[in-house]
Formats: sequence, C-alpha cells, structure tokens
Amino acid sequence: MTRTGQRAALAAVAALLLAGTATGAATAAAPATGEARPAPAAASGDVSVLGGLEVEVVQPYEPVEISDTWHMGLLPEGRQNHVVTRPERYAADIETAKGYVGDDIRPDSMSLGVQSEYGEVRLITGAWRLAEAPREIRVTFEGDTFSHLAQIVRLPGRPGWGTYYFDAEGWGLSKTAFTVEGVDADGEVFDVVEHRPWPQG
Repeated sequence: MTRTGQRAALAAVAALLLAGTATGAATAAAPATGEARPAPAAASGDVSVLGGLEVEVVQPYEPVEISDTWHMGLLPEGRQNHVVTRPERYAADIETAKGYVGDDIRPDSMSLGVQSEYGEVRLITGAWRLAEAPREIRVTFEGDTFSHLAQIVRLPGRPGWGTYYFDAEGWGLSKTAFTVEGVDADGEVFDVVEHRPWPQG
C-alpha cells in the first residue's frame, strides 16, 4: 500500500472517531514491508490511537520520501544524525551532514523538529534514543481526543536510535499546538515533548 493509500485509510478511521461511531483504539492496515511491531498500547486517559504502522528500516543515506515536499535521511556518522530537507537539496544536505555531530540526545528521550507555515504545523520530525525501537510514537494535537501514530524509522543493525515523522499536511490538518509521546517496547512512556506557537503581539 502506498503512503497515499495509508493516509486515506487512516483518514477514514479518523472520520469515524470524530463522528462518534468508533470507540477505543483504532488501527489501520500496516505496510507490507518493514519491521513488525506490537499492537498499539492503550492510550492514556480518554485518548484513542490511530495507526498500526511498522518500523521502517532504511539504509544509511537512503531517502525516506515523507511527501513530495520533504525527504528524510539517516546517517551512521555522529549521534542520532539525520536530515529533513527538500528533495532537490537532499544529496547536498546529506554530504554536509556527514560532518555534523547530530542531535546527540540523552538516553530514553526524543528530539523535536517542526516545519510550519503561518503558524500551522506542516511536518513533525525528530530523533529517538532508546535500547530498542519504540513501540509507538504518538502525536496528539491540542483539543483532539485521539492521537496519530508517527512513522518510526531506523538503520539496520542500529536498534538504539532512529527517527520519526508525522506528515500533518498530508493529513490535511491545520493545527498549531501538539504533544509527542514516546512509548517503549514494554508500553511505558519514556518521553514527552510539546510544541506551542509563539504568542502573537
């Protein structure tokens, strides 16, 4: 199934939840390739989870096509080193990033990157550092009663770190504030990061 097809299927699930015709944790079909993951853990409070994604394992420097607008790449050099850039700049930015340290985050934590336009979130990305790949990384927008699952990415043979992304623009969302929650293999939350827009005026 293509990413466009995945988004369409997940959007249908989201519509059901918003209409009040579905309850609990909803999942969509996982991609045909990748690393199998456990079923989504129960969400905290009254928040349902939309997702059912697998860990995407990619080769070093291989472009991860988030959308027509954004590509991501993971590098073996440095610490939690990755790029998020435009497709036409990808090769050059990868070469430049080979000399960077990377995010260099502490154990059991996540970093956060946001691409926005006029204050509205277009793309959410970041790195994670954990003993093994997280079970899931949830994105909950302010005011919503459900979470989206971000796509988790890692390199082969390097289970201790990787990246994640959520294409808010691809979902057709117009949001400004959100929380990202990382859940480990045991179903425990290992980190929470928040994004709030700068006050106007």
